[in-house]
Amino acid sequence: MTRSLFRQKPKARAQLRKRLEYFPGRILLKVREQPLRRQLAGGSLRFTSSAAARLPEAITEPLNSLRNNAGLKAVQPLFSTHARKTHSNALSLAERQKLAIFSSVAECSDFGMGGFAVLSVDPKSVTAEVMSNLLDSPMVEIAEPMPARWLMASEADPMRNLQWGLRAIHWFEANRPDASNIGVAVLDTGIDIRHPDFADVKIDYHYDSFSPRDVLGHGTHVAGIIAAETNNGVGIAGVANCKLDVWKIFPDRPVHGDFYVDGEKYLQALNAVRRSGVKVMNLSIGGTASSRTETLLFRRLEADGVLSVAAMGNEFLDGNPKEYPAAYKGVLAVGAVDERRERAWFSNTGHHIDLVAPGSNILSTVPTLPSPYLAETHYAAWSGTSMATPHVTAAAALLTAQCGAPNAREVRQQLVGTASRLPAMKYGRKSTAYGAGLLNLKQALSERRTQDPERK
Repeated sequence: MTRSLFRQKPKARAQLRKRLEYFPGRILLKVREQPLRRQLAGGSLRFTSSAAARLPEAITEPLNSLRNNAGLKAVQPLFSTHARKTHSNALSLAERQKLAIFSSVAECSDFGMGGFAVLSVDPKSVTAEVMSNLLDSPMVEIAEPMPARWLMASEADPMRNLQWGLRAIHWFEANRPDASNIGVAVLDTGIDIRHPDFADVKIDYHYDSFSPRDVLGHGTHVAGIIAAETNNGVGIAGVANCKLDVWKIFPDRPVHGDFYVDGEKYLQALNAVRRSGVKVMNLSIGGTASSRTETLLFRRLEADGVLSVAAMGNEFLDGNPKEYPAAYKGVLAVGAVDERRERAWFSNTGHHIDLVAPGSNILSTVPTLPSPYLAETHYAAWSGTSMATPHVTAAAALLTAQCGAPNAREVRQQLVGTASRLPAMKYGRKSTAYGAGLLNLKQALSERRTQDPERK
């Protein structure tokens, strides 16, 4: 993680940081799945010129227009299981691009998620007119720029922290159930599975074409807050003794001058989480652009019983923008407080915030080997809504273990409904800075709530 990744304190900042809102030259496209499935029904699944010719004109014409006017270079099926078949050199570029759309439907077994593809075009060509022309086609359901997502961590002095966050959420007093059978998804920069505080933690690690190393350390830090072993005589204690399903969604080198998620890997991971059996997902990432594709995935995650917990963002001094995925309906949005139980200076605010958790000077695990982007090893204290979010994620895992198989809305309701009011909230029931208040693990595990809190 480069030093530029971390947010500096206000007095040290010479100018506001500029982030990408969208990935240049990347378009998310979804063609209408059902009519295309009907049209392709009964045909061969061989990826040939004749198969490409079977695509309706309402799909081929927009592709031709993008190729001629926007420098369309590639079409990558998003949720196809055999997209590599479309790379045959015996086919023309136009045929390969058409077959990629064919594959996005014909080879997607997850009904409702077929038809998604990522288009690579000339970055200067992604104009409002180009997007409007795409949406004019009756076969195009979604056409939008690929939104950028980044990490939500800040640098801090390790010596200032003795895991004050566990005391703040009443972890020591809570009657914590065994959560060893509960899976928690972490979509981040990866994890150092060799860390001594993960020696007996069950971890399923999905890094696909990336290297297995967590060169930034962010994912390892988040994972430690959630599930570092307790009472093992080593390092720190995680909030829950749960299983971890980790998806690495960040490349090992900066892109466009910073570390952003790999858009395809991120969206594919969201879809994989739905099928993995986990009930809670941690997203210590954010960005300012919303996405219909992402919205659909989060809607389906909630319907499948997965509680998505996301960071509010660290850009309070950069205009306090609304950030996603925290701002999506049904996602549990988490802000950060400091050791004084006051809003951390970096933590974004907004009407969509649900609650807050400790996020300043949080001691946790980092990789055991240094990298070009991270000098600290084994343990470090970092700040950010990235660090607040896994406290809530782990609490949700404990609540899921206690209650059997509650749905995502019930877990969210319990966590929000038992949060502790803070003095800075004064007399309001909910605050744009603190939501319903500070995560209270003891209360969440000891009370049963039936009243649904105010939803986004």
